[in-house]
Amino acid sequence: MKMCGKKGVALFKRILEALQKRYFTVWFLALIVLILVPNSYMHETPTQFAFSFAILVCHFWLFWTPKSLWTPLRTECVTLLIGLVTIIKALAGGSETIGLLFPLVIFVGVRMEEKRALIYATGLGLIGLLLLIKDHSFFSPHLVPFALTFIGCYVGAKGYRVQFDAYEQNQLHLEQLQKAHAQLKEAHNELQEAAVHTMQVAVLEERTRIARDLHDQLGHSLTSLIVQLHALQFMLKNGPSDAQEAVRNMLYVAKHSLEDIRGSVHTLASDQSSLGLAPLRAFLSQTEKNTGLRCKLVADDPELGLTQTISIAFYRILQEAVTNTLRHSEAGQLDVIVTQDDTHCYMCIRDDGKLTPGETIAPGFGLSSMKERVTELNGSLSYTAVEPHGFEIKVVIPYQDIA
Repeated sequence: MKMCGKKGVALFKRILEALQKRYFTVWFLALIVLILVPNSYMHETPTQFAFSFAILVCHFWLFWTPKSLWTPLRTECVTLLIGLVTIIKALAGGSETIGLLFPLVIFVGVRMEEKRALIYATGLGLIGLLLLIKDHSFFSPHLVPFALTFIGCYVGAKGYRVQFDAYEQNQLHLEQLQKAHAQLKEAHNELQEAAVHTMQVAVLEERTRIARDLHDQLGHSLTSLIVQLHALQFMLKNGPSDAQEAVRNMLYVAKHSLEDIRGSVHTLASDQSSLGLAPLRAFLSQTEKNTGLRCKLVADDPELGLTQTISIAFYRILQEAVTNTLRHSEAGQLDVIVTQDDTHCYMCIRDDGKLTPGETIAPGFGLSSMKERVTELNGSLSYTAVEPHGFEIKVVIPYQDIA
């Protein structure tokens, strides 16, 4: 019983929602029924009244059916059919049925395009006038009220159609604006993420460069100073004791300074905390958004932990590879595969460009700079054309040789 009660309440709610969505239709049809039904009931036989009521039900169905189901051909066929039935009923049962042309012309005004609607409305109006003249006379007082009411129904229907179309257009524009806003927001977030990762990579590269410069310049200078202090210590072997003590102190300070510099440089340059795949993923996502090149990143582990040094190298190599793909290959798809084992990290970049096996590959500045970057890390880089067409770059970088 409870289940039946719940189903009944749900059904009532659905009916109520449908009535609310078709408020204008319900109000209009109720008005038509109140105007036409009493008149037909008083002046027609039960059979004629049943026929008139059936036509009213057809009109109700016309307005209740969703707009999306009314194709131009279907609208015209149904209008002709109901109009023909109404005219036959008027010819057989008197002029009371002529009032059923009012809801039909409203349907024509609401559902048909402007030119076709005007043709059908004019035809229905003329037929209605002829039926009135047939049942009464050419000078019947019913002609003018009928004509004015008929024209009013048509003009009102067209006005409603214009207003409804404008409302639908505004709703469509609003949906498009909301969709565009969501896309812009998503693109903005991705751009921010890509910018953060790019800045992070740039900072790490700059830090590595500073560490290398400190090691090469300051370390070399301190080493030279220590060598010279050793020589001075030997030269002052038989000299004053205070001079020998001063040299020993300077030598001690220089050695410890060199050790501190080396420790700082090693910490600065070999911070192996993980950047992972985030920079690569952000760069590919931004590339796909901005260029239309479909990009896909595949990894053994979505949270693959690449060291900063390898992440930077892979990021710069991928940047150069994507640039070459966009400039030269006319590719539509680019796949990046990143894997690792106990000793090495691997990256494979493959596109579906126009290059075919057997064609000569002339390494330009981009490939040369990629190879140079990998060589600095004691790794290897190879490239080749793939079947049936496309270009592939393979990068291998060892873990243990990265300082």
